[in-house]
Amino acid sequence: MRKFFFLVSLILIKILFGQSTDFPIHHPAYQILELEEITSDKSFTSAIKPYSRSSVFDFLSSPESSYLNKELRRYTSDSIRSKKPILNKLYQYPADFYYYQDKILQIHINPVIQFSFGRANDDIGTTFVNSRGIEIRGNIDRKVSFYTFLTENQARYPEYINTIRDSTLVIPYEGFWKQYNDTGVDFFRAQGYIDFGLSKSISAQLGYGKHFVGNGFRSIILSNYANNYPYLRLNTHTKIFDYTNIYAQLIGDVQGNEGGTFGTSGFSEKYMTFHHLTIKIKPNLHIGFFESVMFGDSSDGFKIEYLNPVIFYRSVEQQNGSEDNAFVGFDFKWNIQKRYSFYGQLLIDEMVVSEVFAGDGWWGNKQGFQLGFKYANALSVHNLLLQAEINRVRPYTYAHEDGFTSYSHYNLALAHPIGANFTEYLGRAIYRLNDSWNFTASLIAAQYGNDIGDENYGKDILKDYTVRRQNANGNNMDYQNEHLQGNKTELLLLFGRATFMLKHNVFIDLDVTFRRESDERGMVDSNSTVVGASFRWNIPARTHLF
Repeated sequence: MRKFFFLVSLILIKILFGQSTDFPIHHPAYQILELEEITSDKSFTSAIKPYSRSSVFDFLSSPESSYLNKELRRYTSDSIRSKKPILNKLYQYPADFYYYQDKILQIHINPVIQFSFGRANDDIGTTFVNSRGIEIRGNIDRKVSFYTFLTENQARYPEYINTIRDSTLVIPYEGFWKQYNDTGVDFFRAQGYIDFGLSKSISAQLGYGKHFVGNGFRSIILSNYANNYPYLRLNTHTKIFDYTNIYAQLIGDVQGNEGGTFGTSGFSEKYMTFHHLTIKIKPNLHIGFFESVMFGDSSDGFKIEYLNPVIFYRSVEQQNGSEDNAFVGFDFKWNIQKRYSFYGQLLIDEMVVSEVFAGDGWWGNKQGFQLGFKYANALSVHNLLLQAEINRVRPYTYAHEDGFTSYSHYNLALAHPIGANFTEYLGRAIYRLNDSWNFTASLIAAQYGNDIGDENYGKDILKDYTVRRQNANGNNMDYQNEHLQGNKTELLLLFGRATFMLKHNVFIDLDVTFRRESDERGMVDSNSTVVGASFRWNIPARTHLF
């Protein structure tokens, strides 16, 4: 796969069309764009993140000139020049610490700093995140764009995050790590890519990062919960449809212990191919169809038959003997009256229609859905966004025979953080008071069915789904499987954050998180409250709401 990526990059050097870099996921621009897009007449394809800066800039080029439109322009290219740059070199533009341009090169350089401190009511006590690094983006000859983001990090997380780390050997969102001062972790975060325009409508990006698919707070298709991964992404943009292909190399298994991830031998690789088609029925109504396949084991390499960007992956997977893990489904977004937005996703891992309607609990009914609603300028309050969302995934969805074909990467789920066999209700409010103040509040209530002893009830996507819940005779129960089966567990999360922007891309956060988790068998009973403050410079805010 590495050779394939390298050969593709050599071929793409010959391209003739320019392209731009992306807004990183969780960038402040996303919250602003979310409000602006709902209240606009124009069409914006929002199904796949990250968004390119050029697509956002094109969307903002409409005659409309709202407050949010003007604010968002500060984050795009070089549309607003600073009146008083420092030493005539620094902060020539609000979004750039240092900017340089000549006939060949355009480059933007920003330092990256985060200092966060908190207090948790558990054995950890004091929590912190300490990140230092650099962000560089730009283009050469106005044809090839590049981006890199590097940070060195030390952190001490609340106990509930450490519990996930101890059970998976991985820190959520991150990859390789080692122990720091007994109770902390040390890790290096790296992301980067080069972007080419193959034509006016088709672009290619070769990089190391992650993606998020959907218009919700969660995604049951592809999220950014797991570690970064190497990928090749092709984007085709037209007036009536957008089409995205992603070819990714993932990690099927991770080795480590309480001291960190092992770094003395290579981890086993697997692969994912993914394509998503968005059809623009109307500027305010988009319907998407997607398909993905996970394949590979400790000996197999990349299967060239999955390179075809327009083929039906399920048919190829069947021709190979159905040894891989294929998914299909659709999503939609419908903006109404410049105020409301309905959205949703349907994921099908496996489905036999007769078994679905039979209602006898066949274990192979592996599907999930999301339904959501957004209300912009809610209750006549300008720049207030309210959101409600439900996510539901049946037992054994995403799982397969082992970690090489499960829908996972680096021992973490590629979709929803809970995994499968859950129902989640979510509410969120975002209020932008002005250029400086932003307030966010979230409420999450979830139920999931956990394993009882060694029996697999369908939540853990890393477990072999050929060994499942058993009957009195010790055989797998092919039928009578129920949603939320197993040890029913309740999860409640409350989160609030106030953010003040001192100057462009320099933020101070005050936040509080309350998390309560308990099960009906008395095996889990945790109650966490974390209060914290952060200073951030050129780094997006991150939440751990799972």
